Amino acid sequence: MFVLIAGGLVGLGYSAYQTGTVLAQSQVTALSSKVTDLTNQLGASRTENEHLQSNLAETQRANLALQNRYDRDVPTDEMAGLLSIARQRVSQGVPAPRLGQALREAAVTRVCDTRFVRKRFAFQVGRSTPEDAATLLDGLIQISATIPSAAADPVRTAAIVIEQTWSSEVTKLTGLPARQDIIVNNLLLHLVVEASPMPGFGMVSLSVCGKG
Repeated sequence: MFVLIAGGLVGLGYSAYQTGTVLAQSQVTALSSKVTDLTNQLGASRTENEHLQSNLAETQRANLALQNRYDRDVPTDEMAGLLSIARQRVSQGVPAPRLGQALREAAVTRVCDTRFVRKRFAFQVGRSTPEDAATLLDGLIQISATIPSAAADPVRTAAIVIEQTWSSEVTKLTGLPARQDIIVNNLLLHLVVEASPMPGFGMVSLSVCGKG
């Protein structure tokens, strides 16, 4: 009887062992499958990430090439300003070949300040006429100045007008001393308008080039 009971217990224990082994093997198989799936997903993610990185690098290269082309084709800053001036002059009737010639002949300016030409002129009250202007460079440059009243201080109120016969634009400055750079045939001249020691008069000076 005892032998039969012992045999039964052994049988039950072996059965439980077999069941546990099967369950454990099943779990190991499931976990191994899950590890395989995760490994495959990681590999796919790495491949996708590499693909995305490649697309990003290609897009960045294309964007840089497009930006470089834009910078070449679309003028900005000073070039945009030059283009605007050229368009304005053409719309005013200046022939494009003349503008092209001016650009081809343009060169680095040379500063001429070794000698000075000076002239005294009277401040006009209210408004001035061409006859009131001081002329320089054989009349190529004309300077006039007005003050609001005879008692006004020209240092604060003088309205300076500088005209250049080769330009349609007029330069207007207020107060003294007034300074303006003028380019003549690639020569940079300095023009200065100051109050004269003589009341009611101003003094204009222009730097000119010495010989050689």
